[in-house]
Amino acid sequence: MFRLRRDTKYVIILFVILISVYLGIKRSNLNDVFFRKQIRIDTSNAENIFKNSTIIMKTQMKFNVNHLETIRTVLSEIFTREDIYIKLSETKEIYQTIIFEYPNSLRETVLSKLRNVEGFDSENIRSLPSSPFNANIKENLKNNQLAKIRIQELINKTTSPNGVAEFRIQLDKVQATIDSLMNQDIIQKHNEKYDIIMITSTKQTDSSTNLKQSVKTFILSTSVVLLILIIGLIFVYYITILLTKLMAAMGIKTARSSTGSYNYNYKRKGYGRKIKRIYKDEDGKTVKKE
Repeated sequence: MFRLRRDTKYVIILFVILISVYLGIKRSNLNDVFFRKQIRIDTSNAENIFKNSTIIMKTQMKFNVNHLETIRTVLSEIFTREDIYIKLSETKEIYQTIIFEYPNSLRETVLSKLRNVEGFDSENIRSLPSSPFNANIKENLKNNQLAKIRIQELINKTTSPNGVAEFRIQLDKVQATIDSLMNQDIIQKHNEKYDIIMITSTKQTDSSTNLKQSVKTFILSTSVVLLILIIGLIFVYYITILLTKLMAAMGIKTARSSTGSYNYNYKRKGYGRKIKRIYKDEDGKTVKKE
């Protein structure tokens, strides 16, 4: 059997307790409850997309929900239609931002479903004024198409190569204008037919509930780790004793230090040996003995 110094025992006990507490904090995330970093909600990218959209009717809604899955379920039902266009979808740890376009014929249906979601916070609806240029797209398109027809007729009637080349340059410019106007017409029809909506859902955080749960997990984890370490130390202790006895039975003995085998008195001169001194006079006769 071996013995440990009292200081060594205290060090082992303190080490076991510290390891148990450390693993308990790590397992329960208790440090995150007290020192949780502020998570910044960055919706700048979504704001830019929403702001730069040319759709006339814009709706912005915010939710503060217990679980993000609450709003996701409602959105999944809305997205079952084929004429829904998702422009942006961002999901982070505690918030989700989504922008999508939907036919304005579904405006009341979509908004009604979203307003009934538990955690609905705010709603902002904006309507952009129609541009005068957009109102004249069809007229400009019609005029340029007539100009294209006249230029083609002139090309067919002209016999001069230089004249044909000039008319073709004019024809290319008119065709480019027609293409641009047609694209604008398509965009205008889309903007008049569709609405755009931006939804920001933020997950609520209950600090008191998180603290209770973390404390419970911390106590349980620390207790379990402490018990495992104690059992492990006891197991190592008895294994060590068993091996020591086994080595003794096999004739293997530990070496002893010289301090335990020999009793030298180093405080006395000559390392414990008594020196006999004899003093004699000039004639050789003994005068004194020590």
